[in-house]
Amino acid sequence: MNNKEIKRLLNRAAQSAAPDILDSVLSACEQQKGRNLVMTNAPVSESPRKRRGIRGLAIGLAVLCLVLVGGIGGFFGYQNYYAVDSIVAFDVNPSIQLEVNKEEKVLSAEPLNADASKILFDMDLKGTDLNVATNAIIGSMLRNGYLSDIANSILITVENGDDEKAAALQEQLVSEINQILGSNNIEGSILSQTLSTNNSDLQQKAATYNISTGKASLIEEILDTNSQYTFEQLSSLSIQELNILASAKEVTGVSSSGAVSTKGYISETDARDTALSDAGVQASSVTVQKLLLDWDDGRVVYDVEFYDREKTYEYEIDATSGEILTRKTEVSPLASGDVIGLEAAQSAAVSDAGVSSPTFTKGTLDRDNGRSIYEIEFISGNTKYEYDIDALSGSVLSRKIENVSTSTGSGVSGVIGEDAARQTALSDAGLSASDVTFGKVQLDNDDGRWQYEIEFYTSSGKYEYDIDAQSGSILSKESEATHTVTPPSSPTSSAASAETTPAPSQTTPPSTSSQTASTAPSTSSTPSTTTTPNTNPTLISEQAAKDAAASDAGLSSSSVTFTQVQLEKDDGRWEYEIDFYANNTEYDYTIDASTGSILKRESEQKPSYTNGGTAGGGASSTISIDQAKSLVQAKAPNATLVEISYDYDDGIPTYEGEMREGRTEYEFEIDARNGNFLKWETDYD
Repeated sequence: MNNKEIKRLLNRAAQSAAPDILDSVLSACEQQKGRNLVMTNAPVSESPRKRRGIRGLAIGLAVLCLVLVGGIGGFFGYQNYYAVDSIVAFDVNPSIQLEVNKEEKVLSAEPLNADASKILFDMDLKGTDLNVATNAIIGSMLRNGYLSDIANSILITVENGDDEKAAALQEQLVSEINQILGSNNIEGSILSQTLSTNNSDLQQKAATYNISTGKASLIEEILDTNSQYTFEQLSSLSIQELNILASAKEVTGVSSSGAVSTKGYISETDARDTALSDAGVQASSVTVQKLLLDWDDGRVVYDVEFYDREKTYEYEIDATSGEILTRKTEVSPLASGDVIGLEAAQSAAVSDAGVSSPTFTKGTLDRDNGRSIYEIEFISGNTKYEYDIDALSGSVLSRKIENVSTSTGSGVSGVIGEDAARQTALSDAGLSASDVTFGKVQLDNDDGRWQYEIEFYTSSGKYEYDIDAQSGSILSKESEATHTVTPPSSPTSSAASAETTPAPSQTTPPSTSSQTASTAPSTSSTPSTTTTPNTNPTLISEQAAKDAAASDAGLSSSSVTFTQVQLEKDDGRWEYEIDFYANNTEYDYTIDASTGSILKRESEQKPSYTNGGTAGGGASSTISIDQAKSLVQAKAPNATLVEISYDYDDGIPTYEGEMREGRTEYEFEIDARNGNFLKWETDYD
C-alpha cells in the first residue's frame, strides 16, 4: 500500500463518518430566526436504536484508524528492516557479500567462493549490526591466515543508489577495518570503491567467474591500464596480487590506503643492488627512476630501471628468489645532451593544460624513437592528463586527456553511456553480449572529443572499436582473427616469396639496385596473418602492387628500398601492405589486391644523418647484412638467428632482429653505419 492509496482511504472514511448536513442545518436556523430559545438542564432522551448506531459508528472509525495506522507503520517498518539498502563486499581471496538494510542490519551473508565458505562456516550474521559482522569476518580472516603482515590487502566495495551514503559507508568501513588490523599489529593495505547498482556487465562477469562485482570492477580498472592480461587470468588472483598490479600500473579508479606488504619478498634495496651489480655500475653514478613490485607471468617481480650518461638499464627480478628474469639496455635519455629537468617539464605540461595545483602521478625521463622525452601525468579535478615533453626543448610532443571520475557516473554530460556504446559495437560486429568477453570499455578524451574505447573477444578473434560518446557513431574499428588467414593459392610468385623452407625474414640494405630487386618482404609480427605467395589469377602480383605504390610516390620500384610487402585480408578484402624508403622519406601504402587501387598512402620525412652516407637509397657506408649476422652471432655463439631486418630509426639505418637459445630470447638493434649495438635485450621464457 503506497501513500496515495492510504490518503484515499482516509478521505473516504472521513466522509462516511461526517455526513454532509450543512444545508438542512442552515434551513432550520432560518425558520427559527427572531425566536428566543430557552436553555434548560433537562436531559434529552434518545432512542436506544440511535444510541447504538452512534456507538457502532465510533467503534468502526476507531477500528479503521487502528488498521490504517498499523498498515502505515507496518509498511515503513518493512521498508526500514527487510528492504536491501546497501550491498557490501569484502574481498581478500575469500569473497563475501552482505546485504544490509537502512538501519545497517545484515539481511544476508553470502560466500562467493570456497574460501569464503570457510570464513562463514559457523556464523549466523543475519540481524546483526554491520560493524559487528565486519569484526567477525575480518577476525575470521585473520585467524585463518588470509590476512597477515605478509598478505595485508583487502578490497571493500559498497553499492548504494545514494552516492553520498555509499561514500560515507565506504569511509566508515575503511576506518573500522584499519582499526581491526592495527589492533593485530598489521598495517593494512585497503582498496575501496563505490559502485552503481545497475552495472549489468560487471554483474554478468562476476557471476561467470564466481567473484564479487567489486573484484570484477578492480580487474576492469587494471585492464584499462594494461591490456597484456585477460579478465580470466586476473579473476583467479588474490587481492594481494591485484593490489600489486594496481599499484604498479597506477590505477586511479580505486581508493587506496596503506602500502602493499613486501615482507614475503626480497627488499627493494636488494633488488636494486642485484641489478646494479649485474650492470657493473655504482649507485652514485646512475639515476633510479623505477623500483616497484609488479606481477608478471604468474609471479611477483621487481621492475628496476635506471640510467647514466650512456645507457638505460631495465631489469625484471624475481621478488621471491632474487633471480634476474630479464635485462635490457638502451641508449640513455641523457645521450642527446643536457635536459631541461623534471620541474621544467612539469611546468610546461601544466601550462599547456591550463590548470592549477594538479596532483602529479608520474614524471619519468625516457627515450622514444631516438628522442629524449619526459613522460608527465597528473590529475586535476575529475580529469587525468598525460603529456610527452621534449626533454631538450620543453615543447609539447603529445597530450592525452581522460575522464577519471568514479564508477558511479561518467562525469561527462551528454554521453550515450557504456551499455549503448557496447551495443553499437556488438551490432556492427553482428554479435550479442553472450557471444563475447569484454576486455575494455573505457570513456576517453582524444583531441577534445569524448569517445568509448571498446575491446572484446570471441573464440575466433579480437575486436576493437572507438565509439563517439556523444553521437554513438563508429569512429574506428579493427578486428583480428586468432586463426591463420591463408589467401587463395596456386603455384607461382616471385623468387623471394616462393621459398618453401623456413628462413629468417631478411631485408637487405640499399647498396645496389640488384640487392634492392631481390629484397624479401618482411614478415608481419602479428600472429593472426601469414604472408603466402599470391598465385590467384584474380589478384594482382606483388610486383604490380610495388609498382603501383612507387609510381604514386613519383618513383620507380628499382630506385627505392622495400622493407615490407605483405598480402593480408582486412574486413573481407585482400590487400597488399607496402612499405619502402627513398630520399630520406618513409612511405606506407595499402593497395587493393584485386584492382590495384590505392586504399591508403602515408609518407614521413626522415632526418638525414652524418658520419658517412645519407638516409636515402644508395648508401655505401653501411655494414652488410652478413656482417650484422656475424656481430650478433659473436655475442651469442650458440643462439639461432630467428629474424633480421634492415630499417631506419629517426634517420639512422639499423639492423633489428631476434635470436633464440633454448628458452632464452635475444633482441638486438645495430647501427648499420658502424656496427655498434644500440640495443641488446635478454629475456627468459
